[in-house]
Amino acid sequence: MHGWRSIGRILALALGVGLAAAPAATAQVRTLKAVAVAGKRYVALKDLAAMYGLPLTTPGGKTLLIRGQYTSLQFTADGREAMLNGSKVWLHVPVIKVRGDWSLSDADAQYVVDPLVRPSAYLGTRGARTVVLDAGHGGKDPGTTSRTGFKEKDLVLDIALRTRAHLAAAGVRVVLTRDSDRFWELDDRPYLAARGGGDVFVSLHLNAAATRTVQGIETFVTAAENYPPTAGTGSKFPAVPNNRFNHSNHVLGNQLQRALVGITRAEDRGLKHARFAVLRNSAMPAALVECGFLSSAQEAQKLATPSYRETVALGIAQGILNYFALVNRAKVELGAPLQQRPAQMAAPLAPAPAPPPVAPVPMAARAAATSLVVAAPARYAAAPAPILAAPPPAAVPVQAPPAPPAVPAPAPPPVAAAPLPAVRPAIAPPPMSLLNPNLVTRAQ
Repeated sequence: MHGWRSIGRILALALGVGLAAAPAATAQVRTLKAVAVAGKRYVALKDLAAMYGLPLTTPGGKTLLIRGQYTSLQFTADGREAMLNGSKVWLHVPVIKVRGDWSLSDADAQYVVDPLVRPSAYLGTRGARTVVLDAGHGGKDPGTTSRTGFKEKDLVLDIALRTRAHLAAAGVRVVLTRDSDRFWELDDRPYLAARGGGDVFVSLHLNAAATRTVQGIETFVTAAENYPPTAGTGSKFPAVPNNRFNHSNHVLGNQLQRALVGITRAEDRGLKHARFAVLRNSAMPAALVECGFLSSAQEAQKLATPSYRETVALGIAQGILNYFALVNRAKVELGAPLQQRPAQMAAPLAPAPAPPPVAPVPMAARAAATSLVVAAPARYAAAPAPILAAPPPAAVPVQAPPAPPAVPAPAPPPVAAAPLPAVRPAIAPPPMSLLNPNLVTRAQ
C-alpha cells in the first residue's frame, strides 16, 4: 500500500502538482453556503473569494474586488456589470447584500465566474475540431441595413467567409450554414450545426439601435434557467436545451468578445445573455456575436471596408482558436487548480510582419479545403446544396511577389532596417477579389 502511495507522490511531483492542493482543486461553487432570496440562491462574495484563497476588498465607491496573481474579479454593488480578468461581463442579476454580506447569485457564481477563473474544470469533455459558422439572415431576409445601403446579410457572409479562411489555414474543420445569399429559418440553423458535427456554433450578426451614437461589439450566450436575459423582462424563464452547456458557453463567448475587442479596438459592450432561437436550441456550446452597429455612421463606414471586415474575421477566428486551446489544455491537465495561470493561447492569427515593401496577403489565397457546407434539411431537399465549399475564384494566386529590395536593406537609410512595432499593415484583399460577390457592386 505504501509503495502505491510513493508512486503516486512521484507522479504528482513529476507533473508539477502538489498533493496538498488536490482537495482544493475539487472545490466547487455549489458546495458553498447559499441563501434563498426572492426565489433565487445567493452565495457570499467573501466565501467565493475564500474558496479561491483570495481576499475580498472594497477599494471605494461601489467596487468589490477579488484579486490575486492570476485572477482579477471586479463587481459593482447593486449592479450587474462586472470586469472578470479584464473583460466586461454582464451578470444575470445584480450583486446584492444578503444578511450583511455582498452576495452573487448562485447561477452567476457557477456558470459565469468560476468557468472564467478555471476553465479547465469544465472543458475536459468538449471537442475542439469542428466550428459551425452561421452568417445571419440571407435571401429574403436582409437583416438591418446601413444608411448607405449595405445589408447585414451581405456583410456577415463576407465576415464568415474570411473567418473560415483563417480557421481552415489553422487546420480547423469549418462548416457553414450558408456560403451564399440563401435563406434559412432560425430553427433550421441549430439543426444544420448538429448535422455538420460541430463542436461549437458561432452565429454572426450586425446590430442596430434607435440611437445612432450607440456602437461597439457584444456577444450573447444562453441565459441560465430561471434567470432573465440581459435586456429582457418577465417572470418565467424555463430551461432550454442549450442550458446543459452553460459553463462552456461562457468560456466560448468570453474568448470571442476578448479577441474581437482586442483586435478591433471597438467599444466593449460585454458578454451578455439571451434566448435567441439559434442559441437556445443549439446542441453544442454556442455564442452569437454582434460585430458592430450599422445604425452608427462611424461603425457602418468601417464595416463597409474589406480591411475592417478582415480585422473582425481575425478576431472571431482568434477567439475560437483560444477556446480550442483551453479545451485542449483541460484534456491534459491533472485536476483544475483554483487559481489557474493564464492559459497558453493559440498563436496570434495576424500575419507575421514581412519585409517593409511586401504587399498585404490576399485572403482569397488561403485554402479552404477543410470547409464544408452542410446539407439542407429534408423539407429543403429540392434546393441545391453545395458539398464542398471551393475556394473563391481568385484562390489560386501564388504567394505575394517577392519584394524588389534584397534581404540586406540598402545602406542609405539606417532606420529602415528596424521594424515599426506600432504599425500594423492593412490586411485587405485586392479591390476586385472580394470574398462575397454581392459586395462587388458597391464602392469599397
